[in-house]
This record gives sequence, C-alpha cells and structure tokens, in this order.
Amino acid sequence: MKRIGLVFILLISFGINRVLAKEAVQEMLIANQQTVVTNQAIVDFPKAITFQLDLAEGHNIMAATLTYDVEKFSCLEAASDVGVELDGNRAEWEWVLTRSGNLPPGTTLWWEWTLTDGSGNTTTTPRQTITLSDDRFEWQLLEEDGLHLYWYEGENVGPILMEAAVSGLELLERDMGIELQDDVQIFIYGSSEEMREALLYVQDWAGGSAFPEYNTILMGVPPRLADSWGLDVVPHELAHLVVGQFGRSCVGGSRPTWLNEGLAMVAEGDPTEDTLSDLSRGIENDAFEPLRSLNGSFAADHSQAGLSYSQSYSVVDFMLAQYGAEQMQALLNLLADGAGYDEALMQIYGVNVDGLELAWRASVGAPKRTIPPTPTPLQAASVATYAPSGLPQSVPTPPAAAETAVPVEPVAKRPSSPICGLGAILPLMVFGIFQSRKRAKPDRFV
Repeated sequence: MKRIGLVFILLISFGINRVLAKEAVQEMLIANQQTVVTNQAIVDFPKAITFQLDLAEGHNIMAATLTYDVEKFSCLEAASDVGVELDGNRAEWEWVLTRSGNLPPGTTLWWEWTLTDGSGNTTTTPRQTITLSDDRFEWQLLEEDGLHLYWYEGENVGPILMEAAVSGLELLERDMGIELQDDVQIFIYGSSEEMREALLYVQDWAGGSAFPEYNTILMGVPPRLADSWGLDVVPHELAHLVVGQFGRSCVGGSRPTWLNEGLAMVAEGDPTEDTLSDLSRGIENDAFEPLRSLNGSFAADHSQAGLSYSQSYSVVDFMLAQYGAEQMQALLNLLADGAGYDEALMQIYGVNVDGLELAWRASVGAPKRTIPPTPTPLQAASVATYAPSGLPQSVPTPPAAAETAVPVEPVAKRPSSPICGLGAILPLMVFGIFQSRKRAKPDRFV
C-alpha cells in the first residue's frame, strides 16, 4: 500500500510539474511576443531583401536566428538559418540577391525568428510570408486553367496571350497526353527593356526568361507584337515548363536538347514558313546534323542553329505521328529516372538515337546517312539540362521589339516562332546562345 501511495504521489507531482512547465512556456511565449515590436521584410526588387526585427526596450533577448526560404520545386527542402547579431533593440540582415541569384516576381517568401532569452529559453515568432512583386507597374490579371497571366500595357495583350497559352495547353494534352501539373505564372512586360530591369545578369538581347523551379515565365512583349511574335513565344515557353513538370525527378537525368525544343515547337501548333523552308533546305542539301550531335548545345552559327531547331521539330512530330503520345510519355519518364538516351529509346521504340534518325530521314525523304560506330553511348547525366536548377533560362528579344525607332505597320503574316537554346555557362546563370536570323522577321532563338 505504501508503494502504491508513493507512485500515486509521484504521478500527481509529475502532472503538476508538467502543467507548471507548460504555463511557464506559455508565459515566455507571451512575453517574447510582446517583446517584438516590428517584424518585417523590406523588398528592394530584384536586388535584395532586408529582414528587420525590432524589440521593445528592456527586452531579455540575448540571441536571434533568422530562418527563411522560398516556395519552389526542390528535391531538398532546406531552409536557411542565419545567426543575426543584436544591435541594441534591432536585429537586421540583408539577403543580397545579386550574390545568390534572381527571384522572379510572384515568388512567395517565408521567414521566422528564433529568440533566446537570458535564461537560455527559446521561442519562435509566428511564420510570416510575403509575395515578391515588381511594383513599378500596375498589373492586370487573367486566370484560366491553372494559368495566371499578368500584364500592364495594352488592353488586348492579356486576352490575346492567354488564349495562345490555353491553346498551347490544349495541344499538349491532345497530342501528347501531357497536362499542367502545377499553376504557372506568366508576367508580360510592355518591352524587353522593362523586363530586363527585373532580372540580374541578363544580356541586352534577352526578351524573356523562364524560371522552371518557380513555374514562372517573364516575357517582354510590346503590344504591337502580341498577336504575332507573342502568339508563338508564350506557348513555346509554357510548353517547356509543362513538359518539365511532367518529367520532374530527383533521381537525375535529363532530356536531349532536340527532344526539349522539338516538344516545345510542336506545342506552338502548325510549323511556320521558316520551319518548312529549313526542312526543305535540309532535305535538298543534305544539311541536317546527325541527331546524336543535337543531344547537347546547338551550333552558335545562327543559320545552322535555326536548321537544328526545325530538325528537332520534325523528329518529334514524326515520333508522335508514328508511335503516339503514350510512348512519348514513357520516354520522358524513363529519361527522368536517369536512363541514357540510347537505352531509353531502345526500350520504348526499339531503336537507339541513330536508328531513330534513320527512320525519320526515310519518312521525310532526306538522304540516308552512314552511321559511324559510337564507342561510348551518351548518358542522360552527361548533358546539361536546358534550365539549370534555380536559375533562369533567357529567351531572345525579337529585333522588332528591341527597336526604338518609328513603329512599323503590323503585318498580316505571323513571324517565325522563337525557340529556346543552350549556351555557355556564365557566372550564376546559363544563357542560351541567341542571334538574329538575317530575315525581316523576329528570330526563332529563345
């Protein structure tokens, strides 16, 4: 009986201590919350974000740690922790984006502070969020089918480009069986110059930028080009994000450039006159590159690169027409799992890259090519992806958009579509190599 009584007393004591401890923690939380006077993030878009924490006079806080992160697709969810020294009643830390990389408008940022008092007790402030915005402009918004399109100049620009984007999504679903997985934000600037001011480390020819991990696209589309150049570039860039969502993987692997660009061009709809002209020239002059050589970056020469884009379109169009959408989906998934190009094609289509090229050449009437031996098959991990992790991919400014002279009269015929390319790696960013094709229409490099 004495032992039972002792256990009973201990249990009561333990319960009382838990209640007292809980009350002490609650009192500490209330005290620390009252201690915080100001907790804010000041955005200097796109250069920096300053976190400020102001404490009340007579506070008992000895240390402060800032924790922050942004909402994006990532294989490793790891928020950043920064110990911030107190300067009297203020803790302040600046996130310099010019060092860490560009954040696009529409990005949601969250942060919280962990405070330690003189007794060693810690508490965390309520998590706060803020959405980054380019406040230079008064944005209008259209929303449809998971697309959020922002624009500020030209009454009809938003509706025109939203219709093009929705048509691109419908084509992807109908012809490839690929649907939008996550919402996409599209920001349409009134000029390429104004768009470039929202970016860091961007060349003066860039007309747009895609941020795959943020599902965000920035485009500089002057109102006079919305119903011409814009009709192609928006669905093309959107296709890159949608197809990227479909094949996302943390295992590794990538897609050959000809497949990425071919899929995006198919999403634009019927081929342009430039594309058809390229294909005719390639067949007549036997000017096509070996398909295997288009696994990586396209040529820097503008004429040959343009032909490579048109060739990529034709190969992907052939694959879809000959084998169907289900096989294409299976190929994308297998590549996302880290399979090599040859291995994936052999498993899905029964041919490697060279066998696919020979079948495609026969279908379009191009001369048969002698295939040399390939001692080392390329692996998916051997070639860089078209949009490196966390960094934007640039697209070109059409020549007409870059002009500041007297506006030209609108033309009835749609210009050639822009398409994305791969280029050399620059500090903190990879940009595609884009040059104007010597024609009277906007270039096709994106």
